[in-house]
Amino acid sequence: MAVSETETKYPLTTKFIYSSCAKRLKERKLTLRLTDSEIAAEDNLDRKVVNRILNNTKTRNNPYLIPPAYVRPLMETLEYASEVEMLWSDINDEGFIEMLFRHLVDDVLDEWKWNEAECSNNKEKVDIIQKVLLDSVAYAKVYPIVDSSFEYESPEGILYPISPYADVTDSKQVSPPERKRIRGDAIQRLFQNTRPIEMFRVFFEETNKRGENRGFSRLGKRLDDFVSHSLIPFMRDNMPDEKSLGLRVYAMVEADMSQYVEIELVNIQRVAAGFGKYTTPEHDEILKSLIVAGRDYIEQIEGLQVRLDVLLRKEKFGYI
Repeated sequence: MAVSETETKYPLTTKFIYSSCAKRLKERKLTLRLTDSEIAAEDNLDRKVVNRILNNTKTRNNPYLIPPAYVRPLMETLEYASEVEMLWSDINDEGFIEMLFRHLVDDVLDEWKWNEAECSNNKEKVDIIQKVLLDSVAYAKVYPIVDSSFEYESPEGILYPISPYADVTDSKQVSPPERKRIRGDAIQRLFQNTRPIEMFRVFFEETNKRGENRGFSRLGKRLDDFVSHSLIPFMRDNMPDEKSLGLRVYAMVEADMSQYVEIELVNIQRVAAGFGKYTTPEHDEILKSLIVAGRDYIEQIEGLQVRLDVLLRKEKFGYI
């Protein structure tokens, strides 16, 4: 499925970039006590286009929110120190960069939905990122079930993967929102442990052949280039090694899931067909005890990883 430049395969990222910029400009307008007409009149701009920009409304005339011809006039009228500050926030605003990073990684992980012709290339990027995120124990203990064919169907028709290590009590289900939250926490942990600030600053400050900030023009193509030349190399540099607590947990959960899913699936199918369970009560008790022991172990490892993360950030960056 081809993706147009305005129907981007980075929907979370572009939405965040546009909404953040529009909000920033609107707040500056209120601070300076200017009207849309006054902003437009300063450089003979179209008041309707100015209004669309400030309200994050994109049309055929401003598909990338701010037309290139409006960038410098708006920067000067709204008294920004640079185009970068106006478009991308203060480059020292790590909160903005962290949210941008999180949205971009989420978009890349979901990128396979967009272009079947690039499936193998997309899968390679996704596999690299997943391997890095598996360093998180919290993520590693549920990831093996995400692509499992063994799922529970709710009365509403929603499929939930079943995991013996899910932190829920309702039939060991991990709902899609819960899985997304856990993935988001793993992405946040990666950012906080690495602080990839500089590569985003370089992206913000890119200029065209005329020396102008590239801004939001052809944003989808810019993000494609950034993912290929900056984000994926960054991920490769942060691949977990054999000392990774997350990979240790992942291997254990994957092995247990293989046995657990096979036995549970056979039991469910036999009971549904009117037969007795495949396993004996004693077998069930042993399997349950193994899962409980695994849960206790993972809980301890997860706690240790949190403590190690604090030490790592304190040593590398001087803060927790």
